[in-house]
Amino acid sequence: MTAFKYGFFLAASLSCHAVQAAPMQEAAPQAPAAQLSAQDERLIRIQARKDIVDEFISVCGKMYPATRDEMQKPHDAWVQAQKQDLDKAAIVMLTHTSREDAKLATRLLGEEHQKLQGWARNDLGMLRDAPPKASDCLNLANKLDMLPSYPQP
Repeated sequence: MTAFKYGFFLAASLSCHAVQAAPMQEAAPQAPAAQLSAQDERLIRIQARKDIVDEFISVCGKMYPATRDEMQKPHDAWVQAQKQDLDKAAIVMLTHTSREDAKLATRLLGEEHQKLQGWARNDLGMLRDAPPKASDCLNLANKLDMLPSYPQP
């Protein structure tokens, strides 16, 4: 699942494995999670959105190889337009590695997934219970710039 791309999921996972691999060592107490600011939450949502869209474009590219290049160009342009926020999101995710942060990120990922499904269904006419058609894939890729944005808090 795309949620595992997040650095804090990896860090939380590694810390769990380290404790399991060395049971004789006493685990250091985990520092309390730093409160996420509205800006940090916004950045995590943007990263979650990118990961979900990346996965969709990847699946579509595998299902419809002939459309891969047509989808990739608008996708790359959309990612480039988000680059500044995505760079900041990477830093936020690397600095928030507690289990509480991972739970929050999982919740935000789920919320973002639902928002994107609603947008695809309501604005693009894609069916939720059916695999996307090649035209759906192209339509979504070409309309990424129409996704509602997350304004600065």
